[in-house]
Amino acid sequence: METARLVQGSWAPRTLQMFEVGNRQFKQFRIEINSPSPDGPATDLEVNRFISHLSLSKKAPATINSYVCAISTWHKTKKWDDPCTSFMVKRALRGAGRGNSTPDAHQPITPDILGKIMKATISICSSKYEASLFKCIFSLAFFGLFRIGELVCNNKRQPQIKVLHLKDIAFKEESMKVTVRYSKTDQTGKSSSTILNGSKESPLCPVQAMKEYITMRGLHAGPLFCHTNGFFLSRFQFNKVLELALQFCKEGTNNIKSHSFRIGGATNAMSKGIPYEQVKEMGRWQSDAAKKYIRIPTTDISKLL
Repeated sequence: METARLVQGSWAPRTLQMFEVGNRQFKQFRIEINSPSPDGPATDLEVNRFISHLSLSKKAPATINSYVCAISTWHKTKKWDDPCTSFMVKRALRGAGRGNSTPDAHQPITPDILGKIMKATISICSSKYEASLFKCIFSLAFFGLFRIGELVCNNKRQPQIKVLHLKDIAFKEESMKVTVRYSKTDQTGKSSSTILNGSKESPLCPVQAMKEYITMRGLHAGPLFCHTNGFFLSRFQFNKVLELALQFCKEGTNNIKSHSFRIGGATNAMSKGIPYEQVKEMGRWQSDAAKKYIRIPTTDISKLL
């Protein structure tokens, strides 16, 4: 039992959720094709047919890869032969990646949009405290290039230790040190820190927003972002208030999501002349995945002539 618990604990909660969805989808597919044993070991032919089915259903390459990874992991934990290692499965995955790839449709948050939604919190939130809470987290997510899962709890089942706590914030004059103990690429709690130098003149400043919020929040222990009743802020609540703020500002909401802060923060940093390698470090990327976040800027030819 302990071994099983340790093995399960080696994956991030969202990865485990992906495994569950992928294997459930695969089992349903095997039932539909009349597999003789939908709960038993699969063949590489079944996996290839599943990949073809997902491709024809216009599933994104990342989704197809995730589902096949789930199948592979399921077989390994059962100590069965892994059908996903076959040559044909690997080539089918590569083909699906080439045929179904689509550009990321997320619209980046810009400084202008950030200013509008921060200002909107006064009108859409139920109290000055709630407005301060969301002003702070919006600004921090943008300038700190944070994944939303590093700031708020995904759900009630997620260990609260995984998100920012009050003790992870340290001020030194107009600078703020933020220590991220866990992230998508750091599930063991090695932690990393980001230092943000504030600007008193800017209404968007995350350091000033954090000082204002903590003054209202108080110094009680626990997750940094919480309501007046002490309950932590959830991903669902963050997304709902973001949606309301965008609607209030008459900004389109279809392509602006929680990840738009990280995309917008990286794009804005590059547009201000910060080198790519430094932006990569700011966002705590361990690979060149950062490149897909940075949107191509519009060039005004008249300024170049």
